[in-house]
Parts: sequence; structure tokens; C-alpha cells
Amino acid sequence: MNHEEDWIDEVLQGKHKSFEALLLPYRNKMLSVTYQMTGNIEEAKEICQEVFLRVFRHLDKFKRGESFKNWLFAITTHTTYDFLRKKRRDLSLIERQKYESSFSLDNPESRFQGEELRKKILFCLRGLTPKERTVFILRDVEGESIKDTMKILGCSSTSVRTHLCRARRKIKDQFLRVSQKEGSSSHEMP
Repeated sequence: MNHEEDWIDEVLQGKHKSFEALLLPYRNKMLSVTYQMTGNIEEAKEICQEVFLRVFRHLDKFKRGESFKNWLFAITTHTTYDFLRKKRRDLSLIERQKYESSFSLDNPESRFQGEELRKKILFCLRGLTPKERTVFILRDVEGESIKDTMKILGCSSTSVRTHLCRARRKIKDQFLRVSQKEGSSSHEMP
């Protein structure tokens, strides 16, 4: 049974403990999305805190009958875009690499192969526009539907499909180039 609307009513009535219950199912995914968009775990945490504040302040504007998850992730992606616009800098994916490597397997060979694959994918993500990266993360990493992705980003399904197609093509092309470079030389990836 989904209690989101009940929790929203309770929060609006001043029962702030319900706010934690409302957001709990989405916290890890929010952190994951913001982290993948920024490449920096500390910035991702900061953005999530800002999202929590915005959601709390504007909870009364949530439209009943709509998907709370989509509303929440629309706020999350818009807040992240705002943060990135403010920073106006190249995204560093080094922190993401360190963060993800802490989840590696115990087998050293598997850990090495997983680390190398992660490096290649993260390197390839740098070649995407922010919109392409966001659509790719929401669809292919987080498993969101086209419909949910378009609601989260506030764009058409055609736009989602176009950005996803471009992102996949760019990642594939870049991944092949990186893999071919590795095969032809013993130098590390740029």
C-alpha cells in the first residue's frame, strides 16, 4: 500500500517525521542521480540537501493524483542543473570513480576489470551534453521509463528518445575508440 499522500497530508499538518518516511524510498536514487550528473559525491550530497529543502517548502504545490516520484526527480534534476550552471566548470568524475571502486568485488582480477570498465564508461560520459547525460542516467542506469523520464525532465518523448539515441551513440563510439587505443598501445586512457 502506498502511503505517500497520507505522509504529504501529515507533513502539511506539521508532523515533520512523516517527511523522512516520504523521502526514504528515494534517497539513494536521488544521491545516485545527482552524483552521476556532477561527478562529485560531496556536491551531490549538497544538492540533495537543497532538494529536501525545496520539496519541504513547496510540498503544498504538489498536484494530487500525480506521481510524487516524478515530481521529486524533476526537482532533483532542475536543482542539479541550477548547481552546475552556478559552478560553470568541467565535471570531475574522479570522485565517482573512487566512490564506485569501494563497491568492487573481493576477487582482485574482477575488481581490476570492473575498475577498468568503470573508467572507460566514466570517460565516455564526459563527452555527453548535460541533457544527454541526464537522459542516459535516468533511462539506462536508473531504469526509468520514457514516460517517467519525460515527466522528470519536462520534455517530450521525442526529445528523450533523441537525447538517449545520441548519448548511446556517443558512448558507443567513444568506448570503441578507447578500447582500440588500449589494444594498440600499452598507455593508459587519457
